[in-house]
Order: sequence, then C-alpha cells, then structure tokens
Amino acid sequence: MLSWFSALPSCSISGWARATPLALSFALATSMASAQSIDTVPDWDGIGFISSFGVPNTATYGQTITAPATPAMLRAFDVRINPQGAEIPFKFYVYEWDPTSDRATGGQLYASSVQTTEAVSQFQTYGVSGLSITLEPGKQYVLFASVSETSGSDSNARWASVGDGSYAGGRFVFTNNGTNVSAWTSGTWSNIARDLAFTADIQYVGQPAAPNLTAASVGDGQARFELSLSDSGSAPLQQYSISCESQGDAVGASASGASSPLVVTGLTNGTSYDCTATATNTDGLTGPESNVVTVTPKAAPVAPKPVPTLSQWGILLVSGVLAAMAMLGMARTGRRRG
Repeated sequence: MLSWFSALPSCSISGWARATPLALSFALATSMASAQSIDTVPDWDGIGFISSFGVPNTATYGQTITAPATPAMLRAFDVRINPQGAEIPFKFYVYEWDPTSDRATGGQLYASSVQTTEAVSQFQTYGVSGLSITLEPGKQYVLFASVSETSGSDSNARWASVGDGSYAGGRFVFTNNGTNVSAWTSGTWSNIARDLAFTADIQYVGQPAAPNLTAASVGDGQARFELSLSDSGSAPLQQYSISCESQGDAVGASASGASSPLVVTGLTNGTSYDCTATATNTDGLTGPESNVVTVTPKAAPVAPKPVPTLSQWGILLVSGVLAAMAMLGMARTGRRRG
C-alpha cells in the first residue's frame, strides 16, 4: 500500500517511502480556454519528486485528462526525470480512460518507441512530439509511461512532482502490473494525490494559424500595426486581437478589430512594448500567438520656427525702408496743407 513519506529534511520536498512501489503522473494543467501551451513546471519547486519505477514493482504511472468541449488534438507531452544514475528503458502510451471502472479502455491510441534514460543523477526532460491524437469532446484519456514491454528493472528514479490540483480535470493513476500489459484494460488502477511537473501541447481542431504582425508606424502614445493571416481554420476570420506588454512599469494596452491595420492607443511615450497578435474565427476558436514586435511610441517633435535667409532679410529691410519713406511723405504732405 502506498504511503506518504513526510519525515523529510525540507517540507518542500515531496518524497515517498522507497520500500513501497510508487507512481508517475502526467499532470496536464490544461486550459479549456486556449487548449494549448499546457505547463505545470512553474508549479515545481525544483526538488519535489516521487520515486520508484520498474519491474517487479510499479511498472506503469500515468495521468487522466478530460478532453476540451471543442474537438482537439494532443500534439506533444513531456516530463522531468532524474534516473539516479540508472539507464531505464520505457515507453509512453495513450489510451481512452473509463472513469467508472478506473482503467484504460479501448484500443491503443499511441505507443512510443523505446526511450532510455541517461545514467545521470539530475533531472532531464523526456517526452514525445509530432502526435496527432484526436481527443473527443468530454471524454477522458490516460497518458502514461511503462516498463511492462521493456522489462526495465526496479529503480529509484525520481519524477519531478507538484502538489495535487495542478490539473483539475483528471488525476494521477498507477498500476503494479509488472509485465502484464493486458492489466491496463482489465484491472483497476490506483491513484495518489500528486501530479508531475509536465508540459503538453493540446490544440483545437480547426483553429486559425498564428497571424503575421508588423509595425507600420509609431506615434504619440500609439502604434499602428499591419496583420495578415495564412489560414483562418474551420471558419472565416472574425477578428484580430493585439496585446502590448510593457518592458517597464507602464500599463499594457490592447486593441481588436475585424481587419488590418489596427492601432493600439494608450501607450506611454518612451517606453518599449512587446506586442503579439492572435486571430479568432467565427467558430469562436482562437489560434496561437504571432511573432513578437517591439515598439516604442513617442510624441511628434515640435517644428522649429523658420530662420529667415539672407535674401529674405534683404527683402524685409527694403520693405521696411519703403514703408518708412511712404509714411514720411504722408507726414510732409499733411504739414503743407496746414
């Protein structure tokens, strides 16, 4: 039976008793709004872990997830492992999950090639990319690692761990199935209240591409941008959104509109801003961020007063002399008449 080992030198270290087989979690802190750039690593303190992995003890560790309400695809995921100097062969897998019976179900959706940890004693990143695994809305899935098909011997490998709750749509699960791969779909899995430091890429199906963003001009407290889009996804473009974040203490600003160009106002002159853009289509799907464009707004310079040229000074002098002579002539005429 798994037990929490709390007698540790630092309260921030999440350890487990070595004598008991323990589990690995793929904690997906997925955002239902963006469904991309999933990352629990910022929650990791750099030292927290759970350990023990291999045959004959706990051969399979994983995390269940709930698919977004909009059709999406799993593109990549990874974890941080400290193999404690051991070379451990293992594979990554993806199955659909049955939350009623607490087990994997259906056919295998993905199995990676064999990966082997390096014989080092520090945390490294292991994962898979280039995936195209369809996630049906509302269904649950389990992402896991196992040595059941590689006969990786029991080791004290450490898996970077974060506190429970990093991902609210699923839970950490494991099974002491040894080399029996059929137990993944026939036996009940167990769970513990921990998640792993983990990143993943889940993208909506039909979302727009990232727009191309260029700065057209800058002015007094504002910047003007040109945007273009190669693919609006499953539906026509609805709007662009630009967000400018200050490199200093100034408040950021944003703007949105249905077409290019767009002007972002409310910027502080002399402050640099990093600006990015996204595109949203009429299906309500927002794509990834564009390239970053840095702008520094500034007030228009005050136009200097023109200085007369030498010829202009001459014209002014002659004009003044003629005006004076005319006035003098008028004065003399007035005296004769008197």
